[in-house]
Amino acid sequence: MNMFANVINPDKILKLQNLQYSEKLLLSDTVPAGGQQLASVDISSLGNFYCQYMTGHFETLRVSTDPLPAIDDGISHLRGKLSDGSNQRQLFNDYVPLDLFLSPGRIVSPNDGNLMDLTKTAPGNALFYPQPFVYMFPVNSKILFDVKNDSTYKLKYEILFHGIRLPIASREKYKK
Repeated sequence: MNMFANVINPDKILKLQNLQYSEKLLLSDTVPAGGQQLASVDISSLGNFYCQYMTGHFETLRVSTDPLPAIDDGISHLRGKLSDGSNQRQLFNDYVPLDLFLSPGRIVSPNDGNLMDLTKTAPGNALFYPQPFVYMFPVNSKILFDVKNDSTYKLKYEILFHGIRLPIASREKYKK
């Protein structure tokens, strides 16, 4: 067994990073109560984005009358449909509840003075499992996420797309 067989070669790693590198894209939005909202994240001119996984979290609030205006009820009120903005390809066939594909999923909302005592609400999700989602988003396009909120309170969510950036400049180097 050669103990030097797996020696780290900085030059090779730097050359590979010119061809591709790990990147994360964040999509964050607040959907109005009883409303629908389209959010997007730019792929940009840096190159294609090869998505591998999704993670994310969302709130579960509703209007309350006593004693404060909102309560964290633990119910998933948000449903979303993911699309490729370059060709309007639907990547979900319908509006999917966020708790079915986001991990860690539901979060306990921070108490900003408008929420009831959060120590009495159901605990947040403890499981963390990045959802595999493999798709190539082209350069200069957008990831689109259309979300419906069935709650009587505005709700926040965040999705992190984990993937590999494939810079445009690297294509010419790769051909040579």
